[in-house]
Amino acid sequence: MRVPLLLVAAAGLAVWAVHSGRITFPPQWNPWAPLDVAAPPDWLTRYKLERTVADPALCRVALQGTALAHTEVEDNPTEDGCGWSDAVRVNDPRFAPSFTLTCSAALSLALWERHALQPAAQRLFGEPVARVEHVGSYACRNVRGTAGEGQRRSQHALANAFDVVGFRLQSGARVSVLRDWPGEGPQAAFLHEVSEGACRFFKGALGPDYNAAHRDHFHLDRGPYRICR
Repeated sequence: MRVPLLLVAAAGLAVWAVHSGRITFPPQWNPWAPLDVAAPPDWLTRYKLERTVADPALCRVALQGTALAHTEVEDNPTEDGCGWSDAVRVNDPRFAPSFTLTCSAALSLALWERHALQPAAQRLFGEPVARVEHVGSYACRNVRGTAGEGQRRSQHALANAFDVVGFRLQSGARVSVLRDWPGEGPQAAFLHEVSEGACRFFKGALGPDYNAAHRDHFHLDRGPYRICR
């Protein structure tokens, strides 16, 4: 038993040394370094995102370092499973009209837009996405579309989810989840790529392959369960 105990003690000492600053690593190797949205995502990005859920101040600092236009909003006390806390108002023209979203979900949105959405658009269309078309975030309602889940509140009821229905490119061309997902051209390839990319930054990323209720949109959330379909 001595060897495992020594290993545990050594690991604990190493964690303490790094956390206290007695040993320093480059930010991308340090799990306690603030999340830098501009930096290429790596194996610690998901962990740093989780830290922002538990630390609203850390989330706000990280969100300030993004290009996502937003303003802070007051908490809307949760009653009957609906309401929000630690949220922001996203008033970015690329995501108009504006909507309320938890800080951690907004941070995931900024990461997805920068590291998945825009690179895919440039590679497949040679131009950026000018606007993400959506049907909002907050709605005081239950989960729908799957039998047996009707009594459970949706992440939308906590302003912790965002539904995307399409994308408008800089040229004005439109990519629709409902129309283009089943196809075989660049529009379909784009939709599948950005859907997979959402799994890197959101806890829940559901689309047309999940069920009929999602045939026309991507549901993106920072809920407690990890599910990508």
